[in-house]
Amino acid sequence: MKYGIFGDVHGNLEALGAVLADMEDQQVSHPLCIGDLVGYNANPSECVEVVRALGCPVVRGNHDELVTHKKNPEAFSRDAQAALSFARNQLSPAQLNYLRRLPLTYVDEAFTLVHATLDGPENWAYISTQLEAQTSFFYQKTHLCFIGHTHRPAAFLKEREVRPIEFRKVDVHPERLKTARKFMFNVGSVGQPRDGDWRASYAIYDSKEQTVDLRRVGYEVEKAASKIVKAGLPDSLSARLFQGE
Repeated sequence: MKYGIFGDVHGNLEALGAVLADMEDQQVSHPLCIGDLVGYNANPSECVEVVRALGCPVVRGNHDELVTHKKNPEAFSRDAQAALSFARNQLSPAQLNYLRRLPLTYVDEAFTLVHATLDGPENWAYISTQLEAQTSFFYQKTHLCFIGHTHRPAAFLKEREVRPIEFRKVDVHPERLKTARKFMFNVGSVGQPRDGDWRASYAIYDSKEQTVDLRRVGYEVEKAASKIVKAGLPDSLSARLFQGE
């Protein structure tokens, strides 16, 4: 089976459509979502509906949770608060209830899904360093873990120590590796990449070949950006799509 792991959609319908089309081209049979369907972009309601229709496992992101609250967090930037308020007004009661009920983690026999970290997933901490990854690895019981939240693709390997590894096509075959090894993959962002590459990002886990591959997909970025402006959201949210930041 091929699993397509995606997340941080953030209301970008054009990017989501392109990723799902690429999954079909790559013969992905099982989509998996690591959360944050809303925020930043202009189509939060539509993106929620598309993901709901997939009927796949979805875990809750911080924007998914906060959009169900009446107030925005003061720690959010003005742009993020504006987008959260916009999404809150766009979503139906049923959609808000769907987001509210999403689990924080999803555990399968071979892999775990979480938006942020496994050590206190409700705290929405980031994993950017080896030390941060090491803390989360302590709670990881499966061979693989897929995360998001930073909007930057990354991969970590835990052997005797934790170290970052290049995220291209990674061989994760347990029979070729020591059983003590575990992998953590940040699949990047569909709707607002922040690694200098504007293209949508997701990963494919091939359970037969035992590989995890990072995919980058171009989409109608001009259309997504213009929608942000037309919706009355901050212009900076539109501009950053072209810059991948």
